[in-house]
Amino acid sequence: MNGQGDEHFIPVARLGELDERGRAVVRVGEEEVALVRVDGRLHAVQQACPHRGGPLSEGDQDGCLLYCPLHAWAFDVRTGASPTNPGARVRIYAVRVIGDEIQVAASSRLRAP
Repeated sequence: MNGQGDEHFIPVARLGELDERGRAVVRVGEEEVALVRVDGRLHAVQQACPHRGGPLSEGDQDGCLLYCPLHAWAFDVRTGASPTNPGARVRIYAVRVIGDEIQVAASSRLRAP
């Protein structure tokens, strides 16, 4: 996602801090946010699954779908929507990379299109 308009981005990590799967967990204000790389592009989603609070960053991934490791609820990292549980969703955040610095929008949460 590209930062646009009045978004206020804050640095949260460096590219070298992503694990071998292209993931990391960072803090944005009071919330833990999972960074997930898909096809070379970074996405930022809330870390806790809304079902039972499972750590999404530790779940399996299939393309843009990230699965909760507790009960396999799937979430699309691009939209936050769950294709397997209608009505369930996770928050997503705008993310950008400047040089090797990963920045996440702190001023607002994105809504799914």
